[in-house]
Amino acid sequence: WAPTVVRMNNARLGVVRDTNDTPGTTKELTLDENGFELHSNLSDEDFSAIIKLDFCNQEEVVDTYYDLCQKIVEVSFGFQPSHSGDKQKIACVCAFDHNVRSTDRASVGQIKSNASNASPDEAAGAPQVQNPAGLVHADYTRDSAPRRLLDLSKPPKLNDVLRPKLLAQDRVSLLDPIIVQEALDGKRRFAFVNVWRNIDADNPVMDTPLACVDARTSHLNNLRVFKIHYVDRVGENYFVCPSKEIGAQKWYYYPMMTMNESLLLKQWDSKGGIAGGVGSDGVEGHETSTFTIHSAFLNPSCPEGAPPRKSIEVRCVVIWEKEEQ
Repeated sequence: WAPTVVRMNNARLGVVRDTNDTPGTTKELTLDENGFELHSNLSDEDFSAIIKLDFCNQEEVVDTYYDLCQKIVEVSFGFQPSHSGDKQKIACVCAFDHNVRSTDRASVGQIKSNASNASPDEAAGAPQVQNPAGLVHADYTRDSAPRRLLDLSKPPKLNDVLRPKLLAQDRVSLLDPIIVQEALDGKRRFAFVNVWRNIDADNPVMDTPLACVDARTSHLNNLRVFKIHYVDRVGENYFVCPSKEIGAQKWYYYPMMTMNESLLLKQWDSKGGIAGGVGSDGVEGHETSTFTIHSAFLNPSCPEGAPPRKSIEVRCVVIWEKEEQ
């Protein structure tokens, strides 16, 4: 677990194509193949909406921003409401949680939520602005990804951000238990995707940006399970050991990300190679990525006195239509 120096590649330049392509040519990084991708096609209407948002107002984020994140994820996976296309159709995309982060938490302010009816346990677990996560990790494991999906088909936990909204709507759960069980039985594909955005309208991200590993260069033998104990559930992350082969993990980041851009990070995909039981993604027959390892990092090109990073990541769950038998 010693600090490790890695080469950080500029993701805006793309990734070098496979050796059977024209030497030196590049292509954009994609969620399906590499585990992450950049979106910068916000409409003027959507950008006008988010620039007015108070990202520390939990209800405002849930009621307004979650819908935009769901739309971005739908577009990324090729969802077209007018026709089915060649891709398997998506049954649902639901945003269910988020974190606000900053290297100067005082400059962002306090998270505001409707806590007037909160129990002592709920008040004690109220969300806070967090520091950027500087541990190299993946958000889910082979055990915790299906368990988290199952949790979303049950009544919300004490500190679930959607709990007040679901209770107000007399909904038992966010997801349909029948659809979730079909996904757990392998009859539907499911995925978790984070939508990450700079929330500083005036400044690009220079301080402690987010970096991702090309999913095709991640290997299960470099991962270790880390358990996280919450009040009413236990989560698991993968923490990452340095690769024994120098440079084996290919790291990328998008310099100077602005508010009108969003970075999509795949946290789990049941269609991926690692999810399917093999040791790595990108091998023949398992070309779909399972997740991207990621971390904030100390940017050596960050100028002294640069504005603090301010960001939000929204967690979304995606479930596809049933597989044809």
